[in-house]
Amino acid sequence: MSSNANILALDASGDRSALGVLTAAGAVLDVETDSGRKHGRDLIPAIRDLLRTAGVRPLELDMIAVGLGPGSYTGMRIGLTAARTLARAAGARLAGLDTLEAIARNAPADATRVAVVGDAQRGDVYAADFVREAPGAALVALGPSRIEPLAAWAARIEPGTLILGPGLRSAAIRASLPVGVAVDPDDPIHRPAGRRLIELALRALDAPAVDPDQLEPNYLRRSAAEDQWDARADRSRETAGG
Repeated sequence: MSSNANILALDASGDRSALGVLTAAGAVLDVETDSGRKHGRDLIPAIRDLLRTAGVRPLELDMIAVGLGPGSYTGMRIGLTAARTLARAAGARLAGLDTLEAIARNAPADATRVAVVGDAQRGDVYAADFVREAPGAALVALGPSRIEPLAAWAARIEPGTLILGPGLRSAAIRASLPVGVAVDPDDPIHRPAGRRLIELALRALDAPAVDPDQLEPNYLRRSAAEDQWDARADRSRETAGG
């Protein structure tokens, strides 16, 4: 894995931050923070320590790639803010990555159908599907990550599909799985890994450059807090008009 570039990749959309560094010499290092979603406290020190271990100064970074979710709204915003700040300081290129695709890349090479699922709350899931033409072939996304009702997602799971993702920590999602499918929701295979983020970042090297100010988290829908705020505003307008 080499690009003659120093690349930092990070994802803070889950309960841990995943970090990876590829050095210009071709070395890959990755790490994840402790669970607890304390990204505001832990992310920057983790980046500092990983770059120091890799022997890369922040100003030597050529690209910074950041997971845009879907996932925790707060975590996605913290991750993107950190990536933007570092990119501007280093004059580095910034790229956005799909978190569910990074998780899909944890699948073993013999998995020809992979479904990645996240818990979107309110009876919905974040979902993305991937296939291989044959064992060992490249993993291909069947479409962008999306949001859909849990029941509809579960009904589409074909026999033999490998199911991954942080959504498997939800008892409701596990209960919806086909009969006979057993998962260990705490297995690291269900969350992004720095090494997989680097793989996606390398692919982004060949894509057109992105304006850092135009890059946004992949929310897929508004937060419950935003819906509640608008509902209160609507009620206030109705009261004032009445």
